[in-house]
Amino acid sequence: MKMVLIGGGDIGRANTKYETKEIDEEIVRLTKKDKPVFLFIGLASDFADSYYKVIKDIYKNLGCETGKISNKTLTHMDVVKQKIKDADIIYIGGGDTVKLVSILKQTSMDNMIKEALEKGCVLSGISAGAIALCKYGLSDVEIINKISNNYVKVAGLGFLDYMFVPHFSSDENKKKDLENVLSKNNNINALCVDNCCALEVVNNNIKIIRSNKDAKGFKGTYKDKFKLEEL
Repeated sequence: MKMVLIGGGDIGRANTKYETKEIDEEIVRLTKKDKPVFLFIGLASDFADSYYKVIKDIYKNLGCETGKISNKTLTHMDVVKQKIKDADIIYIGGGDTVKLVSILKQTSMDNMIKEALEKGCVLSGISAGAIALCKYGLSDVEIINKISNNYVKVAGLGFLDYMFVPHFSSDENKKKDLENVLSKNNNINALCVDNCCALEVVNNNIKIIRSNKDAKGFKGTYKDKFKLEEL
């Protein structure tokens, strides 16, 4: 099993900085192939096409053949299945976690992706894309939809038995909301990851990848009290 869970970071879209260089390089290295096939799944975002245009060039420059699955591709599920089967890297973009997980389940893409993972494909996700790969995530879905001002627990696909918390240090309220969620679900362990930081998971061994020396990852637990340990 090879997975890379990215906490966040700009890739140079819409005149932003390119912040994930070292993480992208490591994703390609993990394939151990000279010309890996990179597949972008952009089903969580309204900006998937512009995101793909930028990330396509990044991964082409790293020696990859590139392709994507968008909402239009879902009208041809035979094409979707073949693209997932052929991929050496599957990269799931960020956006709306609940929407993303729903689409992946409704189309049975969750099973296709799981099969690819089991066959050695490097499975990566950023923000909502990383949450989707885990059993749970701490999401801003209620904030975005103006239901509450709190980050809340959402369900992922469960490929990794953790709660994923992206963009961890970007909002001080996340720590408070995480503590609240874990206090009610103390059987769950959380992986909390800053922007410009990722967790590389190979056969259940977790390693930190940084594209900024100050970015960090933490493990969050709640037994008798809330505890954060730097990874």
